[in-house]
Amino acid sequence: MDVQSMRRLLGMLGFTGLLVAGPAAAGGAPSGLLNKTVTMSWSTSGTAKRADGTNVSFSNVNTRLVYVSSAGRPFLRAQVRGGKKTREGELAPGEGGGSRGVSFQGDKLVGTEAFASGARRYVASFDASFSSCSLSVIDAKEGSAQIKRRGPDGAMYEISSVSTGSPTCSIQTGNAFAH
Repeated sequence: MDVQSMRRLLGMLGFTGLLVAGPAAAGGAPSGLLNKTVTMSWSTSGTAKRADGTNVSFSNVNTRLVYVSSAGRPFLRAQVRGGKKTREGELAPGEGGGSRGVSFQGDKLVGTEAFASGARRYVASFDASFSSCSLSVIDAKEGSAQIKRRGPDGAMYEISSVSTGSPTCSIQTGNAFAH
């Protein structure tokens, strides 16, 4: 996905902030999130087409852990599970090349993920004491183009329909990555 397409798509998602998980985001981390881990999860299900044209149903569980260091730097661990397959990855501050990452917009933690075609935005909203949170997730496509993304098995799929459900969000003190 080129930069212009990414900007248009993220605009459709209502995203106007930084696409970084690095130094520029560090100043924006709310003090109530310092040295805490935010755990977010949701399910996605729907129908997709494999590269060979075969139609398949899918049901995945997505998990995102964001540790906010005492310096306000967000570290991201992503996991998607579907059936017996799991795909994982981690991003340190400054990684992701603008196609994925997390940033802070006031008291919200905003994550973006660009797919081969389409994108996802997830937003964790916090209570005043940063002891609880709620989560919203949106998958979007650009115009009439279908969402194309990798599944838990690493293969590319063209998504025919997708629904997101069961969003959960929790906060714990400390670095969950260290466990």
